[in-house]
Amino acid sequence: MADTTSGRRLSFVIPARNEEALIGEVVEAILVSIARAVGVTRDALWLPDTPFEVVVADDGSEDATAAIVGRYAAGAGVRLVACVGRTCARARNAGAAATTGRILCFVDADTIVPADAVARILQLHEREGRCLVLYRLASREPGVRAWLWWTFWGLARHLPLARAKSMPAFMSCDRAHFESYGPFDESWVIAEEWPLTEAAYRYHPERFLYDRTLTARTSSRRMELQPFGYLRTFLKWVLVVLSPWARTDAYDHIRHEAGD
Repeated sequence: MADTTSGRRLSFVIPARNEEALIGEVVEAILVSIARAVGVTRDALWLPDTPFEVVVADDGSEDATAAIVGRYAAGAGVRLVACVGRTCARARNAGAAATTGRILCFVDADTIVPADAVARILQLHEREGRCLVLYRLASREPGVRAWLWWTFWGLARHLPLARAKSMPAFMSCDRAHFESYGPFDESWVIAEEWPLTEAAYRYHPERFLYDRTLTARTSSRRMELQPFGYLRTFLKWVLVVLSPWARTDAYDHIRHEAGD
């Protein structure tokens, strides 16, 4: 068996806390994309034999998240890293610290990547030399409101403002950029990716990209599962931009029920 551990090309990091409803779908989508890039069937994929790795950083889940990931660990070589920080930033950093890939790809535990994700990420970083790439997001759930919401945020990313170049549900960066400008700010519970994205936009604009050719489906739960969710989430983001206090105010506890 070939030793691939010293030459991993791409590491996926998934921060998770009480994500039993969607974590299986998220991990499965990544494995399908890796299997396509490797040229094997999904059932034949064994990650330790490939230059890819998938790490789930479990931030003290109290539901079946760890058990679900455990099945993927046994069947495909996914790795489960335990951490307790109660912030997504802490989980992302713990996951990144456990990886060795030259490229890091952060995927939220409610975000489903497309089957061609791995091939596109490798092209952008290895062939084109990108340092940080954000990808287009669309709603996992149907509905006009959700479509308008994610279309709006896609358009907002075109604004010539560093803080508009954000939203880490699906983003990739090379390890050198992560180590130079990261990690994620663990004192913030929202917008914790700004040090990474702002640095790419300000100092390396020729290597920064908002890639609209690759679209992941992400949950609209924060907007759909609470009263006035769209308005509340929008106002929250306005406060985050204007006030450092809003970046430390926890609010992300909304989850789908298992089976949704």
